[in-house]
Amino acid sequence: MGPGHHHMIRGRTRRTMNDQRSRSVSSRRSLLRGGAALTGAAVATAGVPSYRALAQEATEGRLKTILDRGNVLIGTGSTNPPWHFEDENGKLVGFDIEMAKILAGGLFGLDHAQILSDEEPRSYIEFVIHEADARIPDLLTDKVDINLQFMTVTPNRALQVDFTIPYYREGVTLLLPADSPYNSLADFEGQGTTIAILANVTAEDMIHRGVVDAEVQQFDSVASSVEALDSGRVDATGIDLSTGRWLIAQNPDRYKTVPEGWDAQTYAASVRPGDQSWLNFVNVVLHEAMVGLDFPLYRQAFATYFGEELNSPPTGFPVEYK
Repeated sequence: MGPGHHHMIRGRTRRTMNDQRSRSVSSRRSLLRGGAALTGAAVATAGVPSYRALAQEATEGRLKTILDRGNVLIGTGSTNPPWHFEDENGKLVGFDIEMAKILAGGLFGLDHAQILSDEEPRSYIEFVIHEADARIPDLLTDKVDINLQFMTVTPNRALQVDFTIPYYREGVTLLLPADSPYNSLADFEGQGTTIAILANVTAEDMIHRGVVDAEVQQFDSVASSVEALDSGRVDATGIDLSTGRWLIAQNPDRYKTVPEGWDAQTYAASVRPGDQSWLNFVNVVLHEAMVGLDFPLYRQAFATYFGEELNSPPTGFPVEYK
């Protein structure tokens, strides 16, 4: 697949031709326009249109376009587990795909059971599979509504797109054999260890920020660096935290990682700049998935792809402001 190339994947046959689907989407739009659903504190403002209803009527923005269209165009990849890849049946899966399903659920009023059913949220999504270098061009030319493709936030990219709040904090860690005598970065110091890593101009410095005196061997792929570990040619391999967790989730008796991570970087979704209503809506969906009512969906996805059971967010003072 060449740079910039992309293609569409539909979760299943679109339901826009289905009367039930049409009634559901129409009902959803009518509800938004009328601000009809009032619960909790909203009762105090009965008769006042909801923010989303006002946004729909006042602008011709992306959010209105998506609701009118009846599906959301999501840019992602297909070759990078645990983020986005095809399973043994050729279905697109991964943590980014779970975030896409949660977003579709928020857009089209799906409850948790419907989102977890898998097929229901996919019927509202059209995945646009593209290379990493097409993420920004495809946003700016309206080929996608949003990118969910483990995109690292940088100031340079923020000049071109609007980033959402983060949905994952990536980093570097060390992958080890499960029976390795080393259990932390401190255990490596002064031991004359050899550590593998994917070849990069900054690879050696990256490893030395974790283990200052390690010998570094660079490989042309992550798979090759893991093979070197499996064959005993190296003591550990430097690897993305998410990849390490995925490998352990698949092979719990074969691998472990050190508890430390370093060189943190932020993964966020990206949208075309200038549409605050759409950006705000996506931020609400992601925020509530991570610390609100939709946390069970995020927690299940995290456990599936990173092998870690997250604790429920604390109640009382919002944890994100501590």
